Amino acid sequence: MPSPEIPSTEYDKERWMRALEVMATALGKEGPPVKLCLIGSAACLFAGMELRTTEDLDIWQPSSDFDLLELKRAAEEAGLTFNPTDLLEPGRAYLQIVEPGIVQVGPFEPVVMFRMGRIIVTRPPAENIIASKLVRADAKDIEDIHFLHQHYQADLALVKAIVSGYPAAKRESAEENLVYLEILQ
Repeated sequence: MPSPEIPSTEYDKERWMRALEVMATALGKEGPPVKLCLIGSAACLFAGMELRTTEDLDIWQPSSDFDLLELKRAAEEAGLTFNPTDLLEPGRAYLQIVEPGIVQVGPFEPVVMFRMGRIIVTRPPAENIIASKLVRADAKDIEDIHFLHQHYQADLALVKAIVSGYPAAKRESAEENLVYLEILQ
């Protein structure tokens, strides 16, 4: 049961770890590794950002490797909605498969966060996540950028280089928000 401060769709680190544990158990011990590269707030959440919650885990398709039906079944076993394309079911957290397009992350080698049974959870380097968050730069994104910079000692010059490789429209948005990096220097 969630704590009173956390809405039922918002999962903190502990709730996501429990959900992933249920998924790992549902996947069983036999079969190839299930590689999930998480982008977005997951890096903050699993690194221990205080009070950070999220209703979803964004799985970066190009750097992940899983059997779609097997992962869907495991997510449902954990009480999660899998890759919703329409309206979200109220009160349920979800796994979202994300492909390049609206979201930009830039090229990277995944960093392993942890392993749970057959599930191997990775993330992009902090600089890529910061660059990605600069495209939208809402209030939570700015908090995440600050946390990621402090926690991982992110290289802000590398963040700028990643942004410079984005498609024009996303690059322009991110470049306008580079002012948030100036505050960190």
